[in-house]
Amino acid sequence: MNSRKSKAWTVSIVLGVLLAGCGFVRKPLVVDSTLNAATIDEIVLLPVLDARPDPTLHVQVARNVGDATLRWLRARGYFTLSAETFAQRPGTPLDLEMATAQQLMPLAPKDARYFMLVQVLGLNVGDDNTGNTYDAKLAGVLVDRAESKILWRDRAKGSSRLSGMLTVFSRGSRQYEAAVNASRALVESLPDRRNGAEKR
Repeated sequence: MNSRKSKAWTVSIVLGVLLAGCGFVRKPLVVDSTLNAATIDEIVLLPVLDARPDPTLHVQVARNVGDATLRWLRARGYFTLSAETFAQRPGTPLDLEMATAQQLMPLAPKDARYFMLVQVLGLNVGDDNTGNTYDAKLAGVLVDRAESKILWRDRAKGSSRLSGMLTVFSRGSRQYEAAVNASRALVESLPDRRNGAEKR
């Protein structure tokens, strides 16, 4: 194979990989076969739980995640309301990957058929260990009260990308960016409800 053909072959392989990557959609841990986004008229987003070992560090992260999750849900076409308090605050930490609908339903207002609960699992310095990037980890569930079942369950990670001088001028933004990116990644595994479409 001559040099020109070799380069063309390499370029076509790279383009193929990039195009395939563009179509990749992360699948949630659990999605009920009956989940139909078009029938979800309203989601109540409960206050975000902070399950980190030390929630006194970066105390705004739960609030940032809540605000971002609300925005991303609306951006995907879901009419979403934010609950200011729990109907019954959980007395012990929750494992959202194992919790049942029956365990979660007392937390939400009784008139909320569909409700979502999101939990912060971690907010740590990024893998590069420079202190310039942060990783946020979240878990979430969507519950159908009328059917007493979990419609969707997932966990996601988001990272900040600010580096260099940007970190000097944007104090606290690294943690905020990681929280927002994790919220978007979490919500993106829900069906897209915009324009009546349901895209996975």
